Formats: sequence, structure tokens, C-alpha cells
Amino acid sequence: MKMRLGIIGFFTVHQNRRWDRDMLIVKKAFDEGMLGKIFTIESKLHSGNGYMHEWHLYKKYGGGMIYDWGVHLIDQILFMMPGAKIQSVYADIKNVLHEDVDDYFKILLKLDNGITAHIELSTYILEYQPRWLVAGDKGTLIVKDFGCSGNIYRTGELLKKLPPQITETVAGPTRQFAPVPPGGIVTEALPEVETDWIDFYKNVNGVLDGKEEAKIKISEVRRVLSVMEAAWSSSKTGQAVLLEDTK
Repeated sequence: MKMRLGIIGFFTVHQNRRWDRDMLIVKKAFDEGMLGKIFTIESKLHSGNGYMHEWHLYKKYGGGMIYDWGVHLIDQILFMMPGAKIQSVYADIKNVLHEDVDDYFKILLKLDNGITAHIELSTYILEYQPRWLVAGDKGTLIVKDFGCSGNIYRTGELLKKLPPQITETVAGPTRQFAPVPPGGIVTEALPEVETDWIDFYKNVNGVLDGKEEAKIKISEVRRVLSVMEAAWSSSKTGQAVLLEDTK
């Protein structure tokens, strides 16, 4: 009979969304500087299904969207930028269709790398916005959905050479917000990434065999929880919460 040589057990958290392809596309663009100096990241998850079900409906069972998808969306942002410290957390948490549990939230994380991360979830927005929008001084990236359709957008040579001019639009004369002429913006395909959710379980098995370190660190779990606690506090007071983030 074969016996497993390794540790008996360990504590981990099922942050399986670290293996989502849409998020890893954004992380690759961030890591490789594809967009230059990024100043904003928007992570949005919308549903038109409205009412929640089962345990999600009960606060005493950990219901609501902050404790459901919120923990994953926050973790994705922190996983994407592990070297950045959180300076402040502002949140707006609402009960739109449910009295007992939250079904909408917007969380703004201000980071010391100059990026503001916007995290928004709603169970009742009927026209979905892009899953990710990331903007830097060298381009903009949009991932539309979990299927990872989207593009990177960059300024074309034509736009760089255009002289300042006033353009008449339906909103009146403008320079800054005139429609971009054809060729002014060019598109590129999103970067390719390979990922598999089963890798989370492979890592658990590797840790139990004593061959790997856990990819989900307890310090990372505590950090996500501190952001969630700050979000609840901010939503109650209407004020941003300053964090002494130790990473």
C-alpha cells in the first residue's frame, strides 16, 4: 500500500478566480507594460437575473454579493498588483431588490502606484458593461466578457498629426471631445494566456505531497478581508477609509 509522504493538511481558501482567463489577460498586460503607465482599472460584473437564491439570500449564512463574488473580485485586483499598497477604500453597498443582503456594490481602491481600481457588481443591471477596462498612457484595454472578446486600443499616427480644431457636434462645438477621425485609433488583439481552474487543485495536491508551496497565502486572505471590512465601514459612514496596508 502506498502512503502519502507530506503534510497531513493545511488551511487554504478557494480563490479559484485567480485562474480566470479574463483577469490573467489584464494581469499580463499590466506585468508586461503593454499599456504604459496605467492610471485606472475597472472590474465590473453585471447580471440581469435580479433576485438571488438559496444561501445567498440569508445574511446569517454569509449571503449577499460582497461575500459571494466580492471576495474574488477584490482578490483579483490585489493578486494582479502584489507590490502595490492600498492607501484608501471607498465603497457604496446597496440593497436594490433584497432587503436583507447586498446585491450591488462599488468599491474604489486607491493604490500607491497611482492606480485607482473600480470594482462594481450588480445583480440587476440590464445592459452589461465590459468586464474589464484598463487605461494607461500608451493604450486602453477592454475585455468585454468571460469569453474574452475585446481589444487593445492605441492612438494612430493620424491622430498625433491632427492640428487642434473646433468641431461641431450634436453637443455643440468642441475640440477635446470631437469624434476621432478614421485611422485615429488602431486596435490590437488581446494577449494570449493559457490557464486552467484545475491548477488550484493541483497546487493543493502538491502542498499535501510536500512538493509545492500554497499559491493562496494566508496573508493574502487577511488582506482581502481587511478590504472587505473597510468597504462595509466606508459604506456605512459615506467616507473613505484609510488603510495601513502591510501587503
